[in-house]
Amino acid sequence: MRADLLPGTGVLRAEALKALSVRTWWALAIPVGLLAVMVNLFGGLFSSAVAGVAGDDGIPGILLASLAYALSLSTVFAALHGVVLATAEFRHRTVSTTYLLAGRVPTLLAKAAVAAGVGAAYALLAIVLGLLAGLLGQGAAPLPSVGGIVSLSGAGILVCALWSVLGVALGTLVVNQAGAVVALLVYVLAAENLVSLVLRSGTEEGEAPGAAARVTSLLPANAGDVALYDLPARELGGRYAPSVVEGLAGVAAPPPGWGALLVLVVWTGAGLAVAWVVGGRRDVT
Repeated sequence: MRADLLPGTGVLRAEALKALSVRTWWALAIPVGLLAVMVNLFGGLFSSAVAGVAGDDGIPGILLASLAYALSLSTVFAALHGVVLATAEFRHRTVSTTYLLAGRVPTLLAKAAVAAGVGAAYALLAIVLGLLAGLLGQGAAPLPSVGGIVSLSGAGILVCALWSVLGVALGTLVVNQAGAVVALLVYVLAAENLVSLVLRSGTEEGEAPGAAARVTSLLPANAGDVALYDLPARELGGRYAPSVVEGLAGVAAPPPGWGALLVLVVWTGAGLAVAWVVGGRRDVT
């Protein structure tokens, strides 16, 4: 990559100021925090109830699973912030000035870097509040291992950051803010689930998934979920962890967590590349 295409500190600083000077970032952080508290408080209470039945043999992976679910929900808000960040200047008609002063590619990369930072912050917020709520709810139930919490936190931060960058790529491609937001929500909340259901429909219970069913693990939202649920599934299911991941993420033949992260990285890179090409050719006068 040419050095003159990389965003300098001035471009990064400008994009960070733009992002933090509006209320979008903290407005989206509110539901992230609330969902993390509610989901993990329930997860902690459920873990406590299981421990009450099983005695000292409670299942510490339950809290990790609820934390992974909260992080999965957080990716939607991270992506929304990326979309809004990328489309705001088209909406307010300031994009021509920004491109003239900073250049198109440095602007795209700077927005992606800022969005990734905000997405990582959302994940960190969900982790901290989720752990506090979960530990409060589960009381004396067995605690997850520190290593498990750290590993899941790292995966969650990466997944949320990558989805923020995907949001920037989508917002650069679909410059209409309302259209980009609707497209993101329809795809993440409905379309990919429907596609996964269709691809898995030909697989009978107990038989090996076919090539079409295996594609479900390679779709972007599913890949992020597999990366998040991999560790809790190993805590909950042991050698049956792949089956647990299949049930939690709604996929067939899931790859290991690191493999799913790699798939999401590829999707993010491809999205940025397409945004680079299309955004570089678009007439914004």
